Amino acid sequence: MAQQYRPRLMRYFRNHLGSVEDAEDLTQETLVRMMRDPQADKVNNVEAYLMTIAGNLLRDRYRRDRTRHTGQHVSLDESTEDWPAETVCGERVYQDRERLQNFLKVLDDLPPRCQQVFLLHRYEGLTYRAIASQLGISVSAVEKQMMRALLHFGTRLEQP
Repeated sequence: MAQQYRPRLMRYFRNHLGSVEDAEDLTQETLVRMMRDPQADKVNNVEAYLMTIAGNLLRDRYRRDRTRHTGQHVSLDESTEDWPAETVCGERVYQDRERLQNFLKVLDDLPPRCQQVFLLHRYEGLTYRAIASQLGISVSAVEKQMMRALLHFGTRLEQP
């Protein structure tokens, strides 16, 4: 059935929409609705029934487009084509790599427990209470370790 009526539906939608992609979508939707209709096998004139479904879908599309003002939309590619492209220069990559290496060196200088608390909080997103539970220490101890780590980073990363 689909192969028999598909070309007619495609022509109908292309004539009204102008977009092959939209015509394809609505043709498929028309055929799917026909197949899902439990009363479809009782229809005397299948072509007329399909064209009724197609007309309803087309009206729904026009209403939706009018409500959403799709005629006034500008594609993202068109609206951003004059924007300057962000390019990564070699110097910035070098600086970022250097900053990361410096951070990792300062992190390595922390005592293991302090380093563990810092990473669990900042990179794993655990709360102080969850860290305390996981490491078997008090919340106060977690707070002290975090303060120690933050002070360490604050003094070490500020140095040139």
